[in-house]
Amino acid sequence: MLLCSIKSQQHRGVCLVFRDYVPELDLVAVCEGKMVGSIVYSKSKIDTSDGRTIDDVVTFGPLGVLPEYRNRGIAAKLVQESFRLAKDMGFRAVIIQGDPRLYGRLGFRCGEKYDLTNAEGQFSVCLMAYELYEGALKAAGGCFSESESFGYKEEALAEFDASFPAKEKGESAFQSEFGVLITLNYKKDPKYAV
Repeated sequence: MLLCSIKSQQHRGVCLVFRDYVPELDLVAVCEGKMVGSIVYSKSKIDTSDGRTIDDVVTFGPLGVLPEYRNRGIAAKLVQESFRLAKDMGFRAVIIQGDPRLYGRLGFRCGEKYDLTNAEGQFSVCLMAYELYEGALKAAGGCFSESESFGYKEEALAEFDASFPAKEKGESAFQSEFGVLITLNYKKDPKYAV
């Protein structure tokens, strides 16, 4: 189903190359007997500034809904149900690289609020966190790392894609805008610290 709902060739195989995915959080939305959306989770971690590793955090992506079923709240329901399950499983937070215009509406906050940086040690407009319980990310500041599965090689993805019918390569307007947002990284200026 996800292979049909995501236009970007890059995302087409991501959900199938996860080594660290969390199957209990792999959810599918069904409408009128048809699979119309899904969300896939993987393990992630925070290497804190005081030398600890926090590994009871997860990330999701891809999250997809078939085009003809979008704008019906399906993605939001998948995210909300996955939060409930993740909390029940003992995870403390969900951390993503996502569009703040979309995920802010679902309760995600900028990673800088929790002193979380990307792998390059910079704050990112797109690095967002959702605490599954109050105070879950208190004193958790540090470098967020997604699963190594996200570091797949283009050659491996091309080989994987060759096993499926050809799909038009392209990028939606949303994906194009996200491509710009994800580059907006910055270091905190101490003179403006709160």
